[in-house]
Amino acid sequence: GSPQQVLLPARRSSCQSGEPVAENLQGSSMLRASASSSRVGAASRARSAWGAVSRATRPLIRFASTNDSDVDSDELVRTQHFRLSPLAHPLKAKPSLERMTKMAYEAAEMSMANKVGRQQNHIWSREELIEKLDTYKDVHTPVTFSDHVMHSIMYYGLYHPFNFITGYREVNPSPLSIEWRLIILESFAGVPGFVAAGFRHFRSLRLLQKDYGWIGTLLEEAENERMHLLVCMKMFKASSLTRTLCLGAQVGLTPFLMLVYFIKPKALHRFVGYLEQTACHTYHNIIVHVETPGTDLHKAWAHLDAPDIAKGYWHLSDDAKWVDTLKCMYADESNHRDVNHTFASMEADDPNPFVHKHAEDAAKAWKMIEAEAQAAKAQKAHGTS
Repeated sequence: GSPQQVLLPARRSSCQSGEPVAENLQGSSMLRASASSSRVGAASRARSAWGAVSRATRPLIRFASTNDSDVDSDELVRTQHFRLSPLAHPLKAKPSLERMTKMAYEAAEMSMANKVGRQQNHIWSREELIEKLDTYKDVHTPVTFSDHVMHSIMYYGLYHPFNFITGYREVNPSPLSIEWRLIILESFAGVPGFVAAGFRHFRSLRLLQKDYGWIGTLLEEAENERMHLLVCMKMFKASSLTRTLCLGAQVGLTPFLMLVYFIKPKALHRFVGYLEQTACHTYHNIIVHVETPGTDLHKAWAHLDAPDIAKGYWHLSDDAKWVDTLKCMYADESNHRDVNHTFASMEADDPNPFVHKHAEDAAKAWKMIEAEAQAAKAQKAHGTS
């Protein structure tokens, strides 16, 4: 947790004591010239010269020691931790939830080009989870013709048939029906974000223009859904039938998603928004039954611990339960629901209003990691004292 310094050997410097200096490329050239002319110790001098050039190309900050500025002995080159350097930390971007204009986006081109933390998932606090759980009834009412088409495909073409295939019922669902339902759902939910990000990536290259921050959010969504799947795979075993359905869903629906995004990108984002609405409804129903004594899910899942992959991904406590993981997964789905409904109402070249959120998530995660490391270090020191 504390800043560390790496010590590397360096050649003698004529700098003043304690002052940082940069390696001098011109001085390296002079060394090489001297080595060539004198022919005395050529191999050794050449190695020293090229070593100086190599060090000059590294982002090192050099400090002369206090007593050896005029001594032939080697000095120390120290790499300085970014928290001790005068440079600003890349994660300390000014947070903003306001929608940016194109002009503001262009003016902030340098910070917008910084991709630090763009795929960092949100770490949910207890208060945020409670707030998100209250939004499970938030739905979008179809307005345009494409909205109605996507809504019908989602609910009547996929959701209700999916309930029938998996044997899912809303009242006291069986654990088995939920297990393979979640695996299939998450294996498919990770596809649309990646498809949309790919299309926007090639669009940016093809039109020679900016993406305005959408790609990072879409890739984070796809990665988040993939992590949901990996978490589920730590809890459940996929049968041959489940694997076949996952393969069929990916092979059959991916071309459909690509075609929709090629024709009307807004329609695909609306479709994903409706997909996430059904996911929120399902996850909320599961959580309620797990926390309700007497239900099948409570008997099977209430005592289960959260898998380690979930504890690491959402920074859950060591004593977290499986239901705590389900709440985080629900909160993620509710976020994807809101993001895609927002994208569906925007033009293709509107700046992404969620860009700063990713930097904030990364900063929050970094602070939590630092705090956890400090706590572990303090606990270890207390144990050895």
